[in-house]
Amino acid sequence: MPGQKSQATLQRRLQVLESIRKLSGRSARWVTVSEIVNDLKKQGYEVSVPNIRRDLKSLLETHQQLECNDNSNQDGEPKNGLAHGYRWAGRDNPTGCGITLPEALSLVMVERYLNQSLPVLLTRSLHDIFNKAHQTLELHKKNQITQWPEKFCVIQPTQPLIPPTLNQEILGSVHEALLNEKQLRVTYQAPNRPEAKEYRLHPLGLIQRGPVTYLAAMANDYEDPYLYALHRMQAAQILEQDCRHKPAFNLTEFSAKQGHFGSAAAIHLKARICDHLALILEETRLSEDQIISPANESGFREITAAVSDTWQLRWWILGQCDRIEVLEPEALRLEIAESVSKCNQQYLSK
Repeated sequence: MPGQKSQATLQRRLQVLESIRKLSGRSARWVTVSEIVNDLKKQGYEVSVPNIRRDLKSLLETHQQLECNDNSNQDGEPKNGLAHGYRWAGRDNPTGCGITLPEALSLVMVERYLNQSLPVLLTRSLHDIFNKAHQTLELHKKNQITQWPEKFCVIQPTQPLIPPTLNQEILGSVHEALLNEKQLRVTYQAPNRPEAKEYRLHPLGLIQRGPVTYLAAMANDYEDPYLYALHRMQAAQILEQDCRHKPAFNLTEFSAKQGHFGSAAAIHLKARICDHLALILEETRLSEDQIISPANESGFREITAAVSDTWQLRWWILGQCDRIEVLEPEALRLEIAESVSKCNQQYLSK
């Protein structure tokens, strides 16, 4: 469309000004057309020397602070030294440069994959910027770099689950209380309780586990932090009181231990695995100290690894079915054997 083409041209010309200002630096050195072209190409713009020469000719007519050192013949060839050098003479930056292609692409990817983790207050303020990023990519849709979002996808190696419905007002209150370090009064429906209960929470951080978002917080006057699923909150009110802090609390360490549930104690796993599973675990190891023995006569191999004692570990073992047999620890072996036995009984009974 003519309108889009003219907007794309205008945006490119403004970016030409920004490239001149950036390349000139504080010394205000003269910048050649070739340097401008190379700079724009690094940013993903498909440009040529003739394109930029036409842009510069137009810019010189509308921007008095843009200077040209025309040390060339009429055919554009240099007489000696610099040919068509340009610099931004003003102290201020060129106005209205907008969003560059790399910036637009980054914003679109952030919106797609991190939008769920960004604070509500931030996503509201970024709404216009995200729209501008999409518009920028649309203006330059013939450029190959703008096709990147369609050439990149993230999948989880687990059964896809539909995220639970989140109340946006509650989500906003949780984010605001967490950012401002305020206490939060919530009405919470635990999955194992018939009635909802009210808590005064001291927020510590958010943990995104698959499709579910959890708030790590200390409840009431307790010192130990627990996880509270945001979709189970029926109401949330920000209080005026500042929340308590837990000394030496580290959200990353806490999520590594509690984010997969269970005791998270370190255990030494020993198991027999089939050759196919061994090939997978050789590429994506269970731990840094993992050791896999050569295959025996039956085709099975033995693996040892230091892992965390979590629910996730059990779900993974049970998901491997007959491809793995837990040997140690004995308690885990018995627990898995009991689960498999119950599962077998259910299938046999039908």
